[in-house]
Amino acid sequence: MPASPAVRPPSTYHEFRGDIGVQDIFVAAIEKLRRRGQNFRILYPGTDRYELERMDVYNYSSICHPCLIIQPKRTAEVSAIVKGYTRGVKDTLAEIKATGANLGIPRLCVCGGRNSMNAIMEGSIVLDLSRMNGVDVDADARTVTVQGGTRIYELDDELAKHGLMAVTGTVGRLGVCGTVLGGGYGYASRKFGLACDNIVSAELIIADGRLKRCSPTKNEDLYWSLCGGGGGIGVVTQLTLRCFPIQNAGLLAYDLSSPGPRMRKKIVAKWADWICGGNDTDAIGAPNEVYSHIVLRTDWKLVSFLGTSIDTEVVPQSADHLEYFHDILKRKSLVRELSRLSGSTNSQDELPVSWDRTPGLSVLQKGTGKFGSPMRLRSKFRMVPYCDGIQSLGDALFSPGNVYNAYKYASAMTEKIVDILAKATMGDAPNNESRIVISSAGGAINDISSSNAAFDSRDISFVIYIEGRWSDTRNNEKDELERKKIVRWVHAVASQLQFCEGIKSTSHPESTRDYVSKSDKSEPPAGWYNFEEDNGTRLDKIKKRRDPRNVFSLASRVSWQKKKRSSSPTVEMYQGAAKAKTERVEAMRSVRHDKSHDDSDGEDDASLETTDVRFEERSNDNVHEEDDSDEGEVERRDGRSRRQINHQASSRSFGQESYMTDGIEEGDEDGDWADFDDHGVDEQRQVSTNRDDATERSLTPSPASTCVGREVVEV
Repeated sequence: MPASPAVRPPSTYHEFRGDIGVQDIFVAAIEKLRRRGQNFRILYPGTDRYELERMDVYNYSSICHPCLIIQPKRTAEVSAIVKGYTRGVKDTLAEIKATGANLGIPRLCVCGGRNSMNAIMEGSIVLDLSRMNGVDVDADARTVTVQGGTRIYELDDELAKHGLMAVTGTVGRLGVCGTVLGGGYGYASRKFGLACDNIVSAELIIADGRLKRCSPTKNEDLYWSLCGGGGGIGVVTQLTLRCFPIQNAGLLAYDLSSPGPRMRKKIVAKWADWICGGNDTDAIGAPNEVYSHIVLRTDWKLVSFLGTSIDTEVVPQSADHLEYFHDILKRKSLVRELSRLSGSTNSQDELPVSWDRTPGLSVLQKGTGKFGSPMRLRSKFRMVPYCDGIQSLGDALFSPGNVYNAYKYASAMTEKIVDILAKATMGDAPNNESRIVISSAGGAINDISSSNAAFDSRDISFVIYIEGRWSDTRNNEKDELERKKIVRWVHAVASQLQFCEGIKSTSHPESTRDYVSKSDKSEPPAGWYNFEEDNGTRLDKIKKRRDPRNVFSLASRVSWQKKKRSSSPTVEMYQGAAKAKTERVEAMRSVRHDKSHDDSDGEDDASLETTDVRFEERSNDNVHEEDDSDEGEVERRDGRSRRQINHQASSRSFGQESYMTDGIEEGDEDGDWADFDDHGVDEQRQVSTNRDDATERSLTPSPASTCVGREVVEV
């Protein structure tokens, strides 16, 4: 076996397993739709940039070999790529029908921040938006517009220059658009709502390649579905969000001793009562300006606490106050005073803001802040810039590595939930960096009606993030055993939580990993579903209308619990799958005859070439852009010549669970498209039964051919 590409320079080693013939079909289809001036990159296996891009992911265990990586720079290029992909699917199906070739159809992955489990998958065609990372701030209107590949830290850097912030996520490397599609909770969500609650407007390329603008008054179905619906409707190329005048914040952090499960349960319960209120008459909940989370680690007997405040009445917002705060802290005598846990001192009164004067956090200065723990360690209160000091906290906490994770929402921290979380992180828990992070929600999130957005988990008070981690060694067998152990641990915790009252699954792509039994004896627990019936059925209808061939298949599952069931869950699942297949075929045949929903916004196509002007003006000063385009041309020519060496390489199926779209030219016959459901594996979007083993199969390459340098060697 050759050495792993991760330990060799990409300039001396390349590897690709798959069907080179399928590459040619899709590249030819996409190149036919390339217009003059469009310089999107097509990265082929065997090029340096391909190797670097495929390995630039948050989760190292998901590093794989996609069929192609395509990197557009403009919205019009995204449209051409989506149309080219659908043309490639049609051409591949025609080739299969004409020759009987055993060709697999690559699925289409859309990625920006590259943190999702579906960002880059084995054998897929990756539509990588990382080059579309422009940010345009309208300080007067307090809005910001970002392109589809912008990451949170890039957005924060621009907003900080204007003294503004936007509600996004808690990790800077996340993609802004992907965060919004999943709901998007952040450090300011208790005050200003979720990220999806602050969408002003959006632009996206739908499945047939057309540009659609959506807002509360235009294309309302698309706008509604983007507000926490999990994606799968189109490729978001621009997003406009509301901003808020927050520059500085208060930050409090310390560790709590937790020698055993009983103590850990007490800490979690008392912390939950403090932040969101509880049965205790003294626990009325912290103000909405306060955010907090606790980290339950599996490798040490400490619980890490974090609390922040964006209360502008007590936290001065000017840069001068921030500088003055840090100047005072440089005095050694004052540092000694601040390290004490006693009451206010004259020295503390000199500070623009202090622990004891911050509502919500001030009650933690004495014994209350220990949450029942016998000891508090390394207490620190600081005044920090919001974008640099608060938003960057997640980058240190959630560093890249081998990760397997799950998410759950909780409306309350019940005794059963607390017991599960405490036991999961002690005793039989993996003794490594695996952890469970419990973040506060509630506040403004609960104030919005579930009918105003696709995101309908409006009763949530907590977000539970279960993260399993493991480290690579030189022993592959040992690494695999450790990985399986971590996967079992994550599944065990998530499965137990699903049976708890008040638990609900999220609309993140990782929700497809949630276990559901296929037996006829029981239906999935209430905590497995991630939508209510009204919003779930509405999302499903929008998906079928806007993407009848399901080209954007790698999105979050949409599942809801029906009020009444007339048959067993398994029977309903297969009946539903057959019904979904019939409806999709009918939609494919009727969509070209039913243009009633297209006439109202057909003018959007005319602005494909001008919609990115505001971002291009900013990037004209960047000399490297022209160099990248030239390099992309070289890679296309070099890659084509390399791949033309051998067209008879062994074929391999690229993700048989592939999905079609409506992006075909006039005159195309529907027969080839309708036959696809028999060629591939039909999947019902409402009821997902994905398991870990299915995920493993999709990420594990099957040997077919290996491209080393300029030679194709059969293996």
